[in-house]
Amino acid sequence: MPTIKTVLRNYSAKINSLDLEILLAKAINQSREFVLTHSERRLTTIQYLKLRSYISARAKLKPLAQIIKEKEFYNLKFIVNKHTLIPRPETELLVEEVLQKTNRLADKYSCADYCLLDIGTGSGNIIISLVKNIPFQKSNLSVDKFIAIDISGGALRVAKKNARRHKTEKRIVFLKGDLLKPFFKKYSKKSPPKNLIISANLPYLSEKIYHNCDDSVKLFEPKTALYSRNNGLQHYENLLKQLQNPTIKQKNIFLFLEISPEQKNLIKKLIKEYFPQAKIIFKKDLSGKWRLCKITIKQ
Repeated sequence: MPTIKTVLRNYSAKINSLDLEILLAKAINQSREFVLTHSERRLTTIQYLKLRSYISARAKLKPLAQIIKEKEFYNLKFIVNKHTLIPRPETELLVEEVLQKTNRLADKYSCADYCLLDIGTGSGNIIISLVKNIPFQKSNLSVDKFIAIDISGGALRVAKKNARRHKTEKRIVFLKGDLLKPFFKKYSKKSPPKNLIISANLPYLSEKIYHNCDDSVKLFEPKTALYSRNNGLQHYENLLKQLQNPTIKQKNIFLFLEISPEQKNLIKKLIKEYFPQAKIIFKKDLSGKWRLCKITIKQ
């Protein structure tokens, strides 16, 4: 069987060198640093067969995260598969902004007066990152404090696995259903907290943008987690409609939406149609593109 050095030399022209190093590390169950510092290490037959399978999948454009079955997000590693969107670095902006708002509310209100909902939770990367980074004394252990919702049973199974991996499963309630409907059902006989913090990274790609995506995205990631009708805003419009539910009448709502940069003016107009008095702030990501829409609705 070949050595690490031989593998890197023989396959470097077939796939990206960084991808190759990561796949090799996965095949031998070691770190990438180990791969780079143990060039004379010889692979076993099983390790070599695994590596060839990984390389073949990558050559067919399968995302690296799906091959190694995990993706790092906000300094945590999350399990991913075909049922979930692969977490993107730009979504970390949403986590940072929600953390700031949660900390401010926690300083002002008691634990009973606010809760955090993650709509379209997918792999659970947003809600779990929030739970891991909100100080214990501010979040309490109330299972009503953090709620994750997704319409996909497959995605929820992955999210629950990630919650167990990061020891947050006792602090998050996972609900299956369409946007806020499971939340309304949960609170059908009692009043929700006064302040609702809602994070949502819903499908927002228009038909044109989805069509122009890389094949690695279109072939391997769920279209239902990416594409939305009406210029990519149908899911967000449905969410705004649901926010008019009488269950949350007279509640303070702090909404954080990840968007596509070209949607800035369109979504602002849409929000004003449903909530004329809403305060709207847009934030750019690290690449200078409009990525986050922050909405405050005080009723």
